[in-house]
Amino acid sequence: MKRPYQTMSNNDPTLVASVNLATDSPIRDEAVSPNESYIVQAPAGSGKTALLVRRYLNLLTVVKQPEEILAITFTEKAAREMKSRVLKELTLKDGIAAQVHERSKRLHWDLELNPQRMKIQTIDSFAYGIVQRMPIECQLSLDYQSMEKSDDIYYEAAVEFFEQVLRQGINTEYATDILALFENNIDQAIDTFASMLSHRQNWIKSVQRVLYEKRDGKSDAGIFAQLEATRNSYVGNVIETTRRSLPDSIINRCKKLCRKVCRNLAKPFHDFERIEDWATLANVFLTSTNTFRKVVNVRQGFPPKSVEKQQWSELSAEIKKANLIEVLQRIHGIPGGTILPRHREAFDSLCLGLPSLIQKLNVVFQRRECIDFSELSFAAQRALERDEMPTELALALDYRISHILIDEYQDTSDAQFAFFERIMTTWNPDSGNSFFAVGDPMQSIYRFRNANLSLFQRTFNQDILNLNVRPRKLNSNFRSIPSLVDFNNRVFQRVFGIEENADYGQVAFAESVPANTQLEENANEDSVNFVLTLDDPDGNREAQQVALRIEQLISSYGSEDKIALLVPTRTRLAGYFDALKDKGIQWKGIEILKLEVAPVVRDLYSLVEAVNEDRSRLAWLSVFRSPLCGLALPDLEKLAEFKTGSEMLTCTTLSTIGLKLLARVQKAVLQSRRESHLTLRSQVERLWFRLGGKHAYEDVDSMVNAERFFELLESTTEREIRLHDLWSRVQSEYVSESGENADLDIMTIHKAKGLEFDHVLLVDISNATGSNPRELVHWAEFESSLLVAVRDQEVEDPFYDFLRREEKARDANENKRLLYVAMTRAKKTLSIFGRFSKTEKKPRSGSLLALLEPIFDDATEIDIEPETSELNVTRGNLLTRIDPSYEWVEPTSKYQIEESLKFGFSPEIEIPAPPNFRQELVLGKLVHRELNWLSQTAERENVFSTERIASWQRFLRAEGLRSEEIALLVERTQEHLNNVLNHDLGQWIISPHQNEACSETAYTAILEGRLTEIVIDRTFIDDADVRWIIDFKTTTIGEDVSHETLLRDSENRHGKQLSRYASVLQLCDPRAIKCGVYYTDIPLFVEVEVPETHPT
Repeated sequence: MKRPYQTMSNNDPTLVASVNLATDSPIRDEAVSPNESYIVQAPAGSGKTALLVRRYLNLLTVVKQPEEILAITFTEKAAREMKSRVLKELTLKDGIAAQVHERSKRLHWDLELNPQRMKIQTIDSFAYGIVQRMPIECQLSLDYQSMEKSDDIYYEAAVEFFEQVLRQGINTEYATDILALFENNIDQAIDTFASMLSHRQNWIKSVQRVLYEKRDGKSDAGIFAQLEATRNSYVGNVIETTRRSLPDSIINRCKKLCRKVCRNLAKPFHDFERIEDWATLANVFLTSTNTFRKVVNVRQGFPPKSVEKQQWSELSAEIKKANLIEVLQRIHGIPGGTILPRHREAFDSLCLGLPSLIQKLNVVFQRRECIDFSELSFAAQRALERDEMPTELALALDYRISHILIDEYQDTSDAQFAFFERIMTTWNPDSGNSFFAVGDPMQSIYRFRNANLSLFQRTFNQDILNLNVRPRKLNSNFRSIPSLVDFNNRVFQRVFGIEENADYGQVAFAESVPANTQLEENANEDSVNFVLTLDDPDGNREAQQVALRIEQLISSYGSEDKIALLVPTRTRLAGYFDALKDKGIQWKGIEILKLEVAPVVRDLYSLVEAVNEDRSRLAWLSVFRSPLCGLALPDLEKLAEFKTGSEMLTCTTLSTIGLKLLARVQKAVLQSRRESHLTLRSQVERLWFRLGGKHAYEDVDSMVNAERFFELLESTTEREIRLHDLWSRVQSEYVSESGENADLDIMTIHKAKGLEFDHVLLVDISNATGSNPRELVHWAEFESSLLVAVRDQEVEDPFYDFLRREEKARDANENKRLLYVAMTRAKKTLSIFGRFSKTEKKPRSGSLLALLEPIFDDATEIDIEPETSELNVTRGNLLTRIDPSYEWVEPTSKYQIEESLKFGFSPEIEIPAPPNFRQELVLGKLVHRELNWLSQTAERENVFSTERIASWQRFLRAEGLRSEEIALLVERTQEHLNNVLNHDLGQWIISPHQNEACSETAYTAILEGRLTEIVIDRTFIDDADVRWIIDFKTTTIGEDVSHETLLRDSENRHGKQLSRYASVLQLCDPRAIKCGVYYTDIPLFVEVEVPETHPT
């Protein structure tokens, strides 16, 4: 069995010694000082998490309360890892841990018992906490669930928007202009507007700004004059960047050359003083498709055998050698800033129409009681700022939060950055506050999540607000062996270069130094293997080489080493799966296969459709063909003649085996229809089990995937049945794979970020990576103004094409960073596999392989002639079915109860029901459920996570409570659980490490001749070999109730009940038994004396 993902432990003595000896050790010591603000560039393998932990611990020695420190990570996994490391450090008794212990004891923090006081969380979790504190100001209900995948919501909002403007005739003047952009293709318009909603954070403020200006009386002419001025300013900035990027010697020679060329072409040239002059420069060296020219002729202004031609050849070679081609590509076809009248009308119509689109989205959110992460961010911003002034909550947070730490700062978006700025808005250099960010620009790979790399670069080069932020760089690599570090240095010096440009996402390479003294080179194994297969269009030969390499690694290093196969995308993995299967290599996919591809899930969806709609012929036929039934095609053809599932179930003309199979399905369906009072999840789940779903699938993970489907079914059909929503949720999920004995993990490069492996295989890098779609509008902030261009299928806007090329340049730079992330995951060996055609002799443009072309000489070429012999393929029987005689046996209780027996319950003291009895009852159920969960896990950081609280809200909704009741009970549940977690006896009672501990456990016994069933909240055996029985009570205790009264009432009210519990347990355990009642409202534990019993 393989180890879990390896992460660098800062508790390893040898590694700590390596850190202390690292060349950047003084920088690390400086950066963890709690008295100053820092931004740290930390390349791959440099131990940035350890740095964050040290910084956090040092801050704990100076703050008054742990809550003054806010540590932000970008994934739940990273937050858990960081908190785990902090807690691990606090188990030590010397050094910084000793100082924290002393301060914790003096200020009564009790961090070991109250780890939830450490605010180490994701930005989304922090935002949700803010929304919870001010739901009215945020204009958001606490009942709403956060949806990670919301494409179907955006689509529904777009459909309703166009239905409103077209069918009801509202504002059709702007609708007509908008549809003209799509040549009246309504489907394309809906898809585009749905896409725009998914990244509305990029344009919503810009639209609001234009509408505010219109409202304040600014004319359309004035607005468009400002927009054109912004365009011209942006073009000027591009030209100035180009001028700075080109050496003076090259610029001067290019100026002379362009002067001669323009004279030959009888064109004006003004020594790079106009936009057209720079366009001329680009045309001299670039073709119309923006590629570097190989030759020039008289059409470009170069007469045969002219001096100008020789000068061009010399300059071309120099530009190519200096890697300046991209600089020229930026100014190719550079346009002016004029906005055409048609595009003015289109933009004006969009600004008028988009607010209605947002309104429709809010209606859908309200109807479905859910939001996306963008809406959560907007709501949190409303809580922190109103009318450009900080709210009371913002001021309170400013007072409470004194120090901010941000991990993976290079992945911060503009909205998140604005969020941090609002918290720090009143900080000043003398306030004692501090800002700390760590990240690596070379690992910024989340543009699709709106990450803005330029924020890191700008923060690194200038201060934030009023804070003096000191930039520092690390260079030690504790992850990889020296030869791997040197190889990556050599490759990425050429890939990244030395130029940095925040506007284009271009980063300068930062060299790493090998620093881990634990790692040794293997003299018998090359640390880098680069394999190129030629004329291998389908990639099958590459896949075979990959499987062979994995086989070699397992043989050379043993099964304990961690191996990862990394891919840019999930779309072309089938060939690799086949090759691994042929070699008998087992693999585990990490979010590789979508849940929708799991056979059990597809069959379950068909079953849901069939149960929900009798006329859904395709769904019924799919169920009959699935392993749950397994009818042959001739039988299916006969069933296809019927119009409904009910008619199909009565068919009598099938084959003998077909009739037997159909009868089994008919029996199960009829039973299911008698259960229509159940929820859809319960009805389908029971039907699936009756049909043999548990045993019909060979896949070991089918039960886990089925359970995930049932959870999605329950969450999407709570109020109304929306199968489209269900399938959308299924499409956004991934199958669960156990993979306990897997030889390697397979995942995307994005998923591998932050992880490390002994051996990495980088495959499928020969295809061009995906490009961004042509959006309807390009929106961007520039110099506090709006930069905009509209896509028009009829009349092109040159500025739109120019901005799109800018986006492509940013994508190309992100590809470089994606390659860097992939190649720096390896500790011992790195294997790279690529392929291209012998005739083309070049990798495909836009692929990751193209970035490695300079080191092709280091590669091993595999040139295998195509096989001409035909493969003998034996086709097996593709039809699988469960045993036709299968019958599901419903689970029964351990004891069969005779009709003559009646349940015996001892009389209880009558307690009058309070006015809000229903709420108290539901509160008790929820608190008991959560205490049961806490008793089974040692992790306390997720007690109040966003996901956990969302599960409470779903539970409370299922109990039929109203929104205001749910909000109240969520708050009360938090109070009760906090009471237990902050109470020493409470922690002792629910500790998962207790001996023979059980929670919410049912027992059945015969006491005094009566069958008795009980459920014990908590039981365990303590160190003195005494069994404890604990009964949790969530009763609200008034302030005037004394402990003596509680002790007396506990014995009077609960003594007989606890005595009966003890009698039952003594039937199976002769130990001494003690009992008690734990009141979660105070909190207070009351031991209740019970008489020694001898049950019969």
